[in-house]
Amino acid sequence: MKNIYFAVIALALSINSFGQTTNDLGKIALSVIMPENIDGLDVSQLSKLETKISQIVTSSGISASGYNNNFAIYPKFAIYESSIVEGGMQNITVVTTELSLFIKQVDNNLLFSTISKTIKGSGNSKELAISNAISKITTNDSDFKTFIEAGKLKIVAYYEVKCGDIIKKSDSYLQMQQYEQALALLMTVPEEVSSCYNQIHDKAIETYKAYQTHKCADLMQKAKTALAGNDCIGALNILSEIDPSATCFTEAQALAKSAEPKVKAEEKKQWDFQMKQYSDTVSLEKQRIEAIKEIAVSYNKSQPTSLNYNYIVK
Repeated sequence: MKNIYFAVIALALSINSFGQTTNDLGKIALSVIMPENIDGLDVSQLSKLETKISQIVTSSGISASGYNNNFAIYPKFAIYESSIVEGGMQNITVVTTELSLFIKQVDNNLLFSTISKTIKGSGNSKELAISNAISKITTNDSDFKTFIEAGKLKIVAYYEVKCGDIIKKSDSYLQMQQYEQALALLMTVPEEVSSCYNQIHDKAIETYKAYQTHKCADLMQKAKTALAGNDCIGALNILSEIDPSATCFTEAQALAKSAEPKVKAEEKKQWDFQMKQYSDTVSLEKQRIEAIKEIAVSYNKSQPTSLNYNYIVK
C-alpha cells in the first residue's frame, strides 16, 4: 500500500533527486566558486569567506547554489596593509584588506557585475585580525545588493537575447531523442525572463510528451513482467508513470484494469485518485511541470558539477 501511495504523492515519478530539490529551477542562481587557497588565509578563514559570499547572494533573494553552474560568483581577497599598534598589556595587529566579488557567465566568460570593498580588522595576531576583517563583511550591505541586482538584470537580458537559440538547441536534442538533456537546457531559463518563459514552458511540455511516448514500450513491458509475477501493486506503480499524452496510455489503462481486482481497497482508492488528477487539466499541468523539473534535476546531478577557480578568473 505504501508503494502506490508514494507513487501518487511523488506525482508519478520514479526519479531520485539524490538530495537535490527543484526549488531553484526557474529562478536565477549563482554558483559560489572559491579558490583552493588565498595567500594569507587558512582553511577556516576561506570557509568563513565562502559562507559570507553565500549569505550576500541569498540575502538578495537569489540561490547560492546554481544547479547548472552557468553563472558564477567568485572572490578575490587581498591583504594590503598589516601594522602593529602598541597599547595596554598586548600589542594589537591591524590589517587592511580588500574583498572583490565578480559575477560571470561561465560558458562565454562574460563579466556581468563587480564590486570591491575595503575592510579593516584587528586582533592579537595577524591571523586573528584577518578573521576579524572577514567577520565584519556585512552581508546585507546595500552596495552588495546593488551589485547582485546589476548581475541579475544582465542575466535576464542574456536569456532574453538567447531565448531563440536555447529553443533551437533543445529541438536538436529532441530530434536526437536526448529528452533529458533538452529538458535540462530549457529549465535553465528563469521565470523572470517574461518575454521568453512562456515559449520555454510550451516547448518543455512538448518535449515531455515526446519523452513519455518514447518511454511507453519499456514501461509497458515492465508492468507486464510485474503482473506475470503477481506483483499487481508494482504494476500499478509502473503504469502510474505513464502520462495521458503517451501513445500507450489507453493500453496502460486496460492493463491496469486487469490488476485492480487483485489489489486492496485502499490501493485501488489511490489509483483512482491519480486517474482523477489526470482528468483535471490544471492538476495534470502541474504534475507535468513538476515531472519536468525532476527530470532536469536528475540529469544535471549526473553531469560534472565542479568548476575550476582558475578557469573562471582567466
